[in-house]
Amino acid sequence: MTALIPRLDREDTRRLIEEARGQSVSTLAERMPVRGLRTRSSPLGGLQLADADLVALRTEVLELAHEHGYPGDGARLPSFDAKCARVIHQRLRVSAHEASEDDAWSYVTCAWLLDVAAWRWGGVGESDRRFRGDVNRNTFRRLWWRAEVLGADIDLALLGEDELVNIMERPTIAANRRLARTLAVKFLESVGDGGDAGRMMLMREAGKRLVRLTPILDFFALSDAELAQIVDAVLAAAADGGNVAVFEEDGAPIAPSDMVERAERLAPVAAPRSEEGPETEFDTAAVEEYREVALGIAGRTGRVTNSTLREVVPLEPADARRLLQSLVESGALARRGKAKGTYYVLPGDHAEPADAEFGTAPDSTPASDAGAHPQAVQSESALRRFLSRRG
Repeated sequence: MTALIPRLDREDTRRLIEEARGQSVSTLAERMPVRGLRTRSSPLGGLQLADADLVALRTEVLELAHEHGYPGDGARLPSFDAKCARVIHQRLRVSAHEASEDDAWSYVTCAWLLDVAAWRWGGVGESDRRFRGDVNRNTFRRLWWRAEVLGADIDLALLGEDELVNIMERPTIAANRRLARTLAVKFLESVGDGGDAGRMMLMREAGKRLVRLTPILDFFALSDAELAQIVDAVLAAAADGGNVAVFEEDGAPIAPSDMVERAERLAPVAAPRSEEGPETEFDTAAVEEYREVALGIAGRTGRVTNSTLREVVPLEPADARRLLQSLVESGALARRGKAKGTYYVLPGDHAEPADAEFGTAPDSTPASDAGAHPQAVQSESALRRFLSRRG
């Protein structure tokens, strides 16, 4: 049975982090755990995580930290992360839904393990992302998800930080556990005992190539053997920089030339800059993926709009607009239409503002008028099902 973690009030989260700035790890340890905080529970109700469970969690994490140099300098932090991921995952008997709650991880970190988090990152500095429940940066949230997605059979200590980030922070890879695990296993097989030389760039290039295939290939529909074959081919292509076949039919390799051509011509694009400050900055791997998804939609359907992009990736309208504009500025996309009828096409394409498939331009259909344009709404839903690949 899974349990629920208390959600820490955000004002209390900010206060605890502010109070911790400049404090030594030993001083923070004396305050742990912090009680009497303002918390709330899941509105759905359920079994609350017992205080004894959190005490046991802190005890085991502290023992592990002491083995790795706590409260002094961390000598073997990658080893600590790998082992702590297993401890956090086993001790916190929570569902994936519960583990997606920002304020729950703020509670675990700030009320119970703030000293360990401060030790892991060399103190509480200007940024608070390691201590509040940030989706990719919270000290313990990121470890729980590594153990959850990659499973118990993969030794996390064998994967470097950058390699793990390139799996876990690419949403279309991490959302498919079979794909994420296959990539990790095949990557480790490919690097063997060859040391660190080239590993980081190999994983980065392989991750990009897989993402470029997601608008065209349904990885969820592939068998384990087919998935392994494609990942092997992608790693081989990433290693030598060439194009390779990713399918076999009657024993003969078939190179999907249109897919490879499109993937290979995607030029690097500057990341869109958020006007909202650090709270809404994109992670590099996610920005790269969102760019390529946008280009994939444009190549597959003839156009991409703010709304169709947001059907596939988790972006706010303003952020999607900035991302699409960055693609226009780099020459990877061309803008058509204006105002709510704006859409984007690949350079050289001349899509009309309306066509038989989409009816009116998707961005010109307000949600409140959905009933007046059933064909457009239906096409957008079909596009989402086709591109999101969520099973």
